[in-house]
Amino acid sequence: MTALNPSQSAPNPVAAYVCTDQGADIARSVVEAMQGDPSVLHGGGLGGAARVCRSPTSDRLILTEMGNMTLDAACECVTEIRQTGAHVIVLGEKGDLATYRALRSAGAEEYFAFPVTPDEILAASDKIDEPAQAPVQEAPAAQGQLIGVTGCNGGVGASLLAQNLAFHAASANGGDVTTALIDADLRFGSQAIDLDRKDTPGLFEALSAPERVDETFLSATMEKLNDRLSLFSQQAHISQNVAALEASVPPLLEALKTRFQSVIVDLPRTTLVAQPEFARTLDTLVLVIPAGYAGVNVASRLMSVLKSEAPALKILPVLSQCRQDAKLTTKDISIGIGRDVVVTLPESGKSLSRAHRAAKPLIEHQPRAPYAKATRTLWTRANAPLETAAEKTVSKSQMGFFKRATA
Repeated sequence: MTALNPSQSAPNPVAAYVCTDQGADIARSVVEAMQGDPSVLHGGGLGGAARVCRSPTSDRLILTEMGNMTLDAACECVTEIRQTGAHVIVLGEKGDLATYRALRSAGAEEYFAFPVTPDEILAASDKIDEPAQAPVQEAPAAQGQLIGVTGCNGGVGASLLAQNLAFHAASANGGDVTTALIDADLRFGSQAIDLDRKDTPGLFEALSAPERVDETFLSATMEKLNDRLSLFSQQAHISQNVAALEASVPPLLEALKTRFQSVIVDLPRTTLVAQPEFARTLDTLVLVIPAGYAGVNVASRLMSVLKSEAPALKILPVLSQCRQDAKLTTKDISIGIGRDVVVTLPESGKSLSRAHRAAKPLIEHQPRAPYAKATRTLWTRANAPLETAAEKTVSKSQMGFFKRATA
């Protein structure tokens, strides 16, 4: 590694300013691949590069290492170097979204957190050479479908349904679309646990600044369940106040809709009621109802609220037999809520137990099971046009729920 000396007899494709052996090894490989002179490898890191590069430079690219600098100081250095006309790529130890965004905003072509490969840096360098294209009128970003799944009571299997629906959406034999499964139960969410996956701390980071979420961040922080399905699921500390985070879920979902063709949300009913913005964000709400009077009561109340908050929301009532309760029939439920039930989820205790032990969704573990068939039917109804999605109303008995008032 040479001392700081930016003067060169001929233009160089790259000059590197590093401060660790790790950075030097990477920079050496990049310089060699770009057929640069070995003398362009300097010490001093990002701060040294900024001190030396104070006038227009012949170096096309400055590869620098952030070292122990504060983020504010690093951003100032990047801006100073960019003013000379050189492009800047920064290497560093910090892998958080704030660092990445701040350095990019300051003018860095790219920021890479260690470990990084020379090929990744070379790929970023190649983009610099791409000719600028004349600006064109951008078409609106494609919007994915946003489906919420909410249980009217505990124990009805709403989380289970959201999980299976997401796997079917991403399946080559199902929806065959890129899908995000979002566990919106920020305190007791269990999607990661049920699938034997690690929690995704990036969820809370995304909720703290949903407007900053981009493809790079999602790729680094979401748990990949398969090629087309990604998961966000994280449990807050038991004493942590999640109200502010919950308020940021709708903006995050809006961001995800531009990056996934389908977004499935495991949505607690308390959160749905506390955050009216949820209803206006969703395209479809699957309302999971147990076969009992309490479930019918909650479903009726929720639909009444949702009708005023989000008139365009498509609501799909589903009867769950995971809880027997009063063993009301599909017809009973439809009369009670004034709307047709679109599908019945059969009691599948043994099949579900085997799937849980295998940490797999039932629709993959036993695709021919009645529950899996019901899930596929629900997906079809969720994607049907609004006018054919079983939105028919059913007249209620004037005697109250199933004549109980006079029994």
